Amino acid sequence: MTIIAWSGGISGPSYPRTVSVTRSTANRQSARHSAGRALLPALPVAAVAAVLLVPEYFGLADLAPFAQLVAFRPVAAVGLVLLAALAVLIRRRWWPGALAVTAVAGMALGTVLPRAVAEPAPPPGPSLTVLSFNVNHGRADVNALAAAVRANRPDLVVLPEAGQRFERRLDPLLAGLRYRSWATTRPDEQDADGIVVLASARLGKVTATPLDLGTTRRFMQLTGGGLGGVAVVAVHPTAPTGPLSTWVAELGTLRDWCGGDPGEQGPPHIVVGDVNATLDHTALRAATAGCTDAAADRGQGLVATWPTAWPRWLGVQIDHVFTSGGPRAADLSVLDLPGSDHRALFTRIVVPPG
Repeated sequence: MTIIAWSGGISGPSYPRTVSVTRSTANRQSARHSAGRALLPALPVAAVAAVLLVPEYFGLADLAPFAQLVAFRPVAAVGLVLLAALAVLIRRRWWPGALAVTAVAGMALGTVLPRAVAEPAPPPGPSLTVLSFNVNHGRADVNALAAAVRANRPDLVVLPEAGQRFERRLDPLLAGLRYRSWATTRPDEQDADGIVVLASARLGKVTATPLDLGTTRRFMQLTGGGLGGVAVVAVHPTAPTGPLSTWVAELGTLRDWCGGDPGEQGPPHIVVGDVNATLDHTALRAATAGCTDAAADRGQGLVATWPTAWPRWLGVQIDHVFTSGGPRAADLSVLDLPGSDHRALFTRIVVPPG
């Protein structure tokens, strides 16, 4: 299109001036086409990223390999944002595709970043301290563990993948500290198949009850004594390495203590152990809807507890302390103890009177 304009003053001669906008219009159209060409190849990449980062939106959360991959959602989302920024630095015209990928990563980050922000601390009150540590088929350094118990003097110690063999090695090292211990295994069973629980004499006459719920490993419930009305359950559901239906079913047993709606005031429970799932797994979130995760509550929900060979920011958090019915974590520390592929959790839980 061509526009004819007149220039000049009122008294002077006027000459026609031709202004062409054809080139500028063509440039805008070319830019739009370039953006479209850059966006089209990125759409499949963004779609794949969405399926891997947020498989629950596609009904794939409990299927392999999505259930395994989504455990790394925090790291994967940050990695995608960095890759998108790098792509734009390398070639600016790739920005539409980078924007699409960043949008997907941002959606994933929106689900995980709140775990790094601590909620207001619970009001002061009587507290219960718990040390939980997966001892890696009984291979953890028993002397280092005993030293951690002596240093922290927890009221309860929960040791997944420990049986009577590990218990016999640990008990003499704690002589004089007045701990009682129980194991879920029989003498002929391997440490990997059990859970050992220790209770300080400060709690008085605590009762330990093995729970045979049809899970791969028996759980253990502690009640009475200084626990008052609080029931503490030591758990170790199976890992998502075999049939995922078994993994989902065993996570579902946590509903016995964490069922109900968030904030619903039911009987007070504390659920502790290696859960073999992260808060990015829909099966775990559904089973613990009525519980509060202690690490996320204290702003440490992105600190990896497994594997110890990786940095804390790179692994996954599959060891948990859940509370319901009133108790809440006031402090939580992630500890590195030698000999295991898991990190330990030391948690101080405020238990409201009554």
